[in-house]
Amino acid sequence: MISVNQNAMPKVRFIIDHAEALGCRHLVLKNGAHVIDMGVHEKGSFEAGRLFAEVSMADLATCELRDYRLPGDISVLAVEVRTAQPALACLCSQIGGFPLSSGVFAAIGSGPARAKAALTVDHSFQYTDYRDTSDEVLIGIQANSLPDETMAGQVARDCRVEPKNVYFLAHKTSSVVASIQVSARIMEQTINKMMKKGFDLNALEFARGFCIVAPVDPDPEEAMGKINDCLLYGGRSEFWVKWEDPQIQAILPNLVTESSKDYGRLFKELFIEAERDFYKMDLDIHSPAAVQVWNLNSGKMFRAGRLREDLILKSFFGIG
Repeated sequence: MISVNQNAMPKVRFIIDHAEALGCRHLVLKNGAHVIDMGVHEKGSFEAGRLFAEVSMADLATCELRDYRLPGDISVLAVEVRTAQPALACLCSQIGGFPLSSGVFAAIGSGPARAKAALTVDHSFQYTDYRDTSDEVLIGIQANSLPDETMAGQVARDCRVEPKNVYFLAHKTSSVVASIQVSARIMEQTINKMMKKGFDLNALEFARGFCIVAPVDPDPEEAMGKINDCLLYGGRSEFWVKWEDPQIQAILPNLVTESSKDYGRLFKELFIEAERDFYKMDLDIHSPAAVQVWNLNSGKMFRAGRLREDLILKSFFGIG
């Protein structure tokens, strides 16, 4: 059986060994836990963002950087992700579901450590029997501060490992790593929606995704808005499945951003309206712009949604 944590450890060790070249810094806390600053106090890099994304998917998926041209010949960064293990890479690893607190700040952890902890509050594990048994765990966080010994101790207890075997990858919202790794969640965004809408996750065979990457904004709230707009209006995912055509056709329209009553509005506006609480937003807005499904049982293809370049231009540059 694949260990999602052990599968990603070589890549984490590569990041540690090449931290300076990647614009990162490796720190060891007093209790022995490891922290890799990939964009909190450090600069980070495009490559660091790509590697963060692959680690968060347990190194069971690839993340590649692309150029994308918006109307007006405006060049922006984009990511393409692919996996032959969508359940392990996304459901059991990349989805954010590990609530963390240090007493100073709180964050939601993502990455392979989730599969060792398998917390009751992490609802993804209601949809899979998979559990990891690794004695080393990897967890990613997005926060304006680095994790401390208290947070590391919590992860160690929840994962039943020694603190010295806990590895954090951390960055803030206003960082190049954040922009890249969030856009690389386009497959995860779709699988999260599939869970809520009754799509059979056991039917998933392969997945790939494309998503525009937001330029870094120094204002954290502006940055969060642009980063999420990329998923909502600039991201598409594709799944190769073995299921029944009528069931795919029934659920597919409910997987895309168009299914939300707030479709067409920018994320920052909706977030402020919801008193800056994700859970007060219409949860259907947390969706990809477009989804395409190939049914390997019938050979047929189905699709829903579309990219909205006009809304990306408005989000990034105030155009339109």
